[in-house]
Amino acid sequence: MNLSNYKIILKTYYDRLYNFLKEIVTVQYFWRYLVFSIVMTMLFVFLTFPYEIIIQNKIKEVEQNIANYISIGNLKIHTITDSIAENITIELKNGTEITLQNVLFNFTINPISIFVTHHYDGTIKIHNLNLKGEKLQIITNADILYDLKYNKPLPYPAEGNIISSMKDVSIKGISIQGFEIPDINISQIKSELIFEKGNMINLKYLLFSGSEIRGNAYGTITLSNYFQNSSLNITIQIDSQSSILEDYKVLLESMMKPGTKNITIKIMGTI
Repeated sequence: MNLSNYKIILKTYYDRLYNFLKEIVTVQYFWRYLVFSIVMTMLFVFLTFPYEIIIQNKIKEVEQNIANYISIGNLKIHTITDSIAENITIELKNGTEITLQNVLFNFTINPISIFVTHHYDGTIKIHNLNLKGEKLQIITNADILYDLKYNKPLPYPAEGNIISSMKDVSIKGISIQGFEIPDINISQIKSELIFEKGNMINLKYLLFSGSEIRGNAYGTITLSNYFQNSSLNITIQIDSQSSILEDYKVLLESMMKPGTKNITIKIMGTI
């Protein structure tokens, strides 16, 4: 069969297809049915997309960088109503264990955000957050608002921010300059993290207030591909009039800047 015969066959099929389409568009309500079928197909893809599998794969990527393991119990993803995870357990590389219970997610997630824009935003409500390290223990509730954008090669957000509010915070096992501080109860902690350049977190503020202690923290975290090697440059300022420091005022005077009433603590080094 020569080339001219192929051309004739192709032209024949083309003419048939053209005539078929020409006839079908004249059918009553064709365009209405076409639009309806497209909308229903898109809705079907949106509602039945395997979000749980995508999220589990993303968690595995995060796990490699910051944790020994991440376990999620009874994760239910809903595209219209709130999603929920009954329990999340994270063991960091340094052995610190973080447990989150009754976690509610309300977020923007769809095939476009996953495969095209890599942009995620939403809120997270944690009814019980428990962080337990070798000495330190923190128990609280948290509300988190986030707006993050990822560049695929980077393990961390390339840009965006996370704003959080924690209430009824209980902290045990804290020490300042070698001095053991009694258990602390903080009414509220508010913070904002800004992700910059793909490897920098700017801690814009971390305000803590309560009847026992008041203060602020700010600074930067330079992220490493291996999370434990990330660099800290954090300044913590504590109101020296905080009642919990009453017994330590004389010992902590050296940490007060002249003309201020704040105790300043610098945290440098790696995580």
